[in-house]
Amino acid sequence: MSLRTAERRRAVRVPAVFPATLRDRRGRLLARGRTADISERGALIMAKAQRGEPRLGEAFLEMSLPTPSEACPRRHGQRIVHYLCRVVRVQPLGQLVGLGVEFLQKLA
Repeated sequence: MSLRTAERRRAVRVPAVFPATLRDRRGRLLARGRTADISERGALIMAKAQRGEPRLGEAFLEMSLPTPSEACPRRHGQRIVHYLCRVVRVQPLGQLVGLGVEFLQKLA
């Protein structure tokens, strides 16, 4: 017996809030905001809506992730990770825009 759900994603997304920046191939800022959820294959980024909304296509994503300190587990440092990604969804949400990104390659 199998359980059917409306979920079509191949990877489970979990709520996570990390600072995120999207840039184009020339390094120009496309969007700056925070993740709303993340999975091993992609993320949803919430950013302030601007006139020149990001378009579908390739971009570079920079995220700041916490790293627990070995000396003091309650104190966290920050680690910057970079991905080549593809913007697969742009959804206006009032003052914000939701950007669905698919990770293509981890760069650093």
